[in-house]
Amino acid sequence: MPRGKERWKADPLAALVILGLTAWRLAWLPGSDLELYVDEAQYWLWGQELAAGAWSKPPLVGWLIRAANEAVGSDAPWVARLPWPLVHGAAALAVLALGRRLAGREVGALAGVVYATLPAVSVGSILISTDSPQLLALALFLLAWVALPGRLGAVLAGAALAAGMWSKYAMLFPLPGLALAACIDPRWRRPWADALIVALVALALFAPNIWWNLTHDLATVRHTAENVDWRGALNLTGAAAFLAEQLGVAGPLSFAALLAALARRWPPGLRGLVPIAAAPLAIVLAQALQSEANANWAVGAYVAGSVLIAAWLAPRPRLAVAAVALNGVVAIGLPVIGTLAQDWRRDGQPVLARYVGNTVVADRVIAVAQQAGATLIVSDDRALLAELTWRERATRAPFAVRAVPGRQGPVPSHYDMLYPLRADPGPTALWVGQPDHAPACLGAFLYLPPAEGELGRRRLATAPVSGPCLDALRR
Repeated sequence: MPRGKERWKADPLAALVILGLTAWRLAWLPGSDLELYVDEAQYWLWGQELAAGAWSKPPLVGWLIRAANEAVGSDAPWVARLPWPLVHGAAALAVLALGRRLAGREVGALAGVVYATLPAVSVGSILISTDSPQLLALALFLLAWVALPGRLGAVLAGAALAAGMWSKYAMLFPLPGLALAACIDPRWRRPWADALIVALVALALFAPNIWWNLTHDLATVRHTAENVDWRGALNLTGAAAFLAEQLGVAGPLSFAALLAALARRWPPGLRGLVPIAAAPLAIVLAQALQSEANANWAVGAYVAGSVLIAAWLAPRPRLAVAAVALNGVVAIGLPVIGTLAQDWRRDGQPVLARYVGNTVVADRVIAVAQQAGATLIVSDDRALLAELTWRERATRAPFAVRAVPGRQGPVPSHYDMLYPLRADPGPTALWVGQPDHAPACLGAFLYLPPAEGELGRRRLATAPVSGPCLDALRR
């Protein structure tokens, strides 16, 4: 077959793979046994609030969950997971377009498939993560920056930058790399006027979140700063662990290809992608050296990185097939594993312990509250507050869930900030939590039977709260 015809077929074949994989991920979601984990339950609450900000991160993730809830008419966990395969499918198509623009059809097609099959993308397609919309926004931002000249392109790039910021502040990590790319690669340069338009559009669209932070004691900024927690001494073990974890984030062959691509000298276009992909890895590696870092914090590297991986693998077809096939097994298997969350066990315990047992625990507490005629449930445990708030609102239970005031200083959770125990109705109230942390004024404990999962394995109890005790807790 002539080479030109092979190239012509590359784009539609890659798009078919991406769309097929997206459809596969969507098809398995209704059968998923994954419950809402603590963070996911909190994101669901953000969707109910539709506020311009939230305690730990910007709230776009919650808005997308709310859109899915409204579209399907259900608050079921699988419905909350619907946006993420779609988001990653769109991001893969944007990466395909970016690669095609910079390196031609073959590299672009491979880049889209590489991105779609990354293990981090496969995980992010069945679990709720703020990384997912950030990656789509980053792909669109880079595409608009390099492929759409003029003011319209600058406006669209600014809008994409703001969208990523509405998802996660880590959207900023690739920007130092973009600045370096403009210095070393003419294809990544834009007039200063365009750059100013990008910045002004992004600032204008993101301004509501800035205002929200200013009116809420900089809650999100403070939480982000607490996560940084630099300690001065070098944490070589943590840095090595972070790099090793990237083998799981990208897949071992894909990450090796990325490292090789970062060390290679590329022609214009691809040359600029090197610092853009390297910047998130370098920033989070520096964080790991000083404190701790989660493997997914540098996931923004793999938008530009997928194109570089594809460019390095394209002349090596056997390695390309092996890398995609290895990641493809994970991509195909994970949606199926999600349907086995309640049954997949090791040593008698569920492997996916974070996503099992939460509903059982919350519903048991709700049943105790209803039997006691309580109109208020109080706790100082973020995990319980998250699960109880979700179940209370999703089931429209006739009581409120409130956070008992905790430590002095910055508030420790979204619930302490927006749902503290103040002048809420009483005195018929129920406390729930770990007895070791219980206020001294409570009544007799009723211990909850053990359940499965991380929350269910805790030693939890409920106790009635008298009127004087409730008043004391409010203070």
